This record gives sequence, structure tokens and C-alpha cells, in this order.
Amino acid sequence: MKFSRISAAILLGLVFLAGTNFSHAQSQWMDSILPPDHLLENLPWLDDEGKIQSKGLFDFENVRGLKNKEGDEIKDLILIYRPNAPADELDKPHNQTLNVCFYNPETKKYEKNFQDEGGTIQWIRVLKTPQRAAPYLIFQRDDLKGGQVLKGFSYINGAMKQVLDLAAPQIFTKFEGLEIWCSSKGYAKDRTDAELILAWEPTKEKFLTTKSGVAGWTGTSILVAEAPATPTPGNKGTEVVSKPAAKTSKPSADGWWDDPLDPQAAMLKLKNELIPALIKGNQIAVLGQKAKIFFAALEKQGTPAKDISGMRSSYYASVASVLADMGKKKDAAYYLKIALGFQKDNPDAMAVQAKLK
Repeated sequence: MKFSRISAAILLGLVFLAGTNFSHAQSQWMDSILPPDHLLENLPWLDDEGKIQSKGLFDFENVRGLKNKEGDEIKDLILIYRPNAPADELDKPHNQTLNVCFYNPETKKYEKNFQDEGGTIQWIRVLKTPQRAAPYLIFQRDDLKGGQVLKGFSYINGAMKQVLDLAAPQIFTKFEGLEIWCSSKGYAKDRTDAELILAWEPTKEKFLTTKSGVAGWTGTSILVAEAPATPTPGNKGTEVVSKPAAKTSKPSADGWWDDPLDPQAAMLKLKNELIPALIKGNQIAVLGQKAKIFFAALEKQGTPAKDISGMRSSYYASVASVLADMGKKKDAAYYLKIALGFQKDNPDAMAVQAKLK
């Protein structure tokens, strides 16, 4: 029998017996952390050997890399819940919500902060590195359409921000230092065997791909370099820096990208540079014009309509994300609605949706 079938009364008893700061807020569990009529599910942790270990219904991790005045780690609460269902339907495909609750030392309570909703989570991993106080919260889940997604979040500038977003029909993931080796048919035997290699890029604050020539992989974390990444000399397992790609393109006469038009690279520039800069500069009309020219160029180039819809969704979701970070939640909700209209399951839009809850 799954732990998700445990009654709320038994669950609260387990929480009380945990003997942590969580015991200060038993009633808060149902009132402000878990929505009504939902069930907790086991946390599938991925260990260093690539095996999935289940520790129980919830766990405490120092997600933010913070310490109290005494120098002790401030541990936050991680849990997964799903909608309730009749006993004979519990094993059917369903949505799961990953929830991270930050511990507030002043109120001595856990406060719901971050959520990500989607298909069943296959595994979760807290990837720690000596280069950063805050670890990376990385997980892989089904997308309810027969495919899989690989996501990562980290505590950056006072908030949980997405640093990894990858989708494919099937993903086999292997960690090697700060590199993530991905393949579609089986676990990579070595670095050269991987179809896709993701490495942490500190200047972009994202995991970006350093291996080109891979078809069928999609996501905002893809930024293909011409040359393979190489570790910093003498520091095995430290951050990986990509070699500069040879400059073979030239500025476009029709827009702000380079010719020949690389849709993925242009989309990254639009999301990571133009959108934040122009919105913060109160030039949203200029931004709209630049986006209009870009999508028209995609249509002219023959980009499939489905792909353009996905990029339009990501564009409006990115606008919504920047507005939300600026505290303009009403405007953010407006653009999020447009994003979901183009692609209701767009990963960027779903991330903003979780942020606005």
C-alpha cells in the first residue's frame, strides 16, 4: 500500500514524532501547506550511485544554503502531494505537485514558497557544490503525454529560480561532477557516449548544453556551443566553462539576431537579455515590436507552427516572470494567460503559474 493512502490523522502524528522544528506547526500543515483533499506521496531521492531511495513522505534540506546565528543550517521542508482519488484509481496516471516550504525562524513555521506541478516525479536530487552555498534541486518527471522533463531550481537572489529545463520522449540522466549526461536510450557509459551534456554556466546562472548535433531535445536550457566544454585545469569536478564558439555569423539587417537565424539562440537572447532590459527600462512597446519581427522571421524561414506557438508561449511567460519579480502580479497574470493560450503545458508558463500562486 502506498504511503499516499495514510490518513491525515496518522500523518500529523508522524510529523509530531519527527522531533524537528516542524512540530511547532502541526495544524499549519493542513491549513496553509497542503490543499484540501490531497494525499502525500513518497519522495524518490536519487543517490550518488544512481539508485532511487525513498526516505518517506517529507524531508528537510538546506535548500537556500542559509545558516542561523549559531552557525547551524536552516533546513526547509520538501514534499510531494497529489489529488485525492478512490482507492481503485490511486495507481492511475495523475498530477503531482512538488512543494518546497521555507522555514521562518521568527515565526518558527514553514511557509509555502515554491511549487512545480506536472506528471509523476521519477526522482529528486539535491546537487551540492563547494562553489555555491545553495544547492541545485533537480528532478525528472513524466509530462503526461508519454515524454519526460528534466528540471532544476536553485535559490538565487532571494528566490527559487529555474536553472534547468529539458524535455525529450525519454531521458536517462547521469551526474558527473557539475555535468549532467543525458541520453535517450540508456545511461551513458562515459562522456563521449552521452547524447547531450549539460554544464553549469555561472554567467547565465543556468545549466546549458555543451554538446551539439542532438535532435529531439527541447527546452530553455539548450544553448549549443561549437566546441566541447573542458574542466578548469587542475580542478576536476569544478564548474565547467565552454570554449568560445567560432564567430561565423553576422548581424541581421531585419532584427536583433545574427544571420543565419538560429531560432533557439535568438529565443535565449530574447528571454535572457531583451525582455528583462526593455521591461525594466519601461519599453514594453519596443519589446513587442522586436518580438513581432522575430516571429515573422520564423514564419518566413519555415519554422513549424507548433514550434512557433511554443516559443510565443515562452516569450509571454518570460514577460510575465519579469513582471512578477518586479511585484506587478496583475500585469504578470495578464501575460501568463496569453502564454497559456499559445501552449497550455509550456514549462516556462507553468513555472510562472507556480510563482504567482
